[in-house]
Amino acid sequence: MNFSMIMMGMFEGVFAQLAAGMAEALSNTADVLTGALADAGGATPKPKTSADLNAELNGKLKEAFSGLRKEVAEGLTGKNKAFKTLIEDPSFDEGVRIVENHRLKLPRLTERLSDADLAGYVRLIQGGDADVSKMMQELGEWQKTTPRLER
Repeated sequence: MNFSMIMMGMFEGVFAQLAAGMAEALSNTADVLTGALADAGGATPKPKTSADLNAELNGKLKEAFSGLRKEVAEGLTGKNKAFKTLIEDPSFDEGVRIVENHRLKLPRLTERLSDADLAGYVRLIQGGDADVSKMMQELGEWQKTTPRLER
């Protein structure tokens, strides 16, 4: 599950970059509108800066992904018989072996990870960390061989 959450976190980064671009565009539009209002003699409200908009959008984005991760984690608990039966399949032992063969600077993927830990993995992947990238590649190949949870 942590592997999937990290992959989702990669998308979070892409969305954050998109949000930054949108914040810049909104700020530029607000600047133009504020200038037009000032030229017309109207009241000129102070627009949010692109940094303010970017921070606000990033916060909402992180909150949304955190909520989604929490929802997934709650849905895949030991109480869920289908999930429990699925992870008892011996093919999942290979994923544990892959994780245990890699010594990283973060808690192992087989442990309960916080949002900060998951973000740490995303940062290492995006930064080109060879050890994390190799493990994630191995896990991606392994995941193709595992049974799927029935809906």
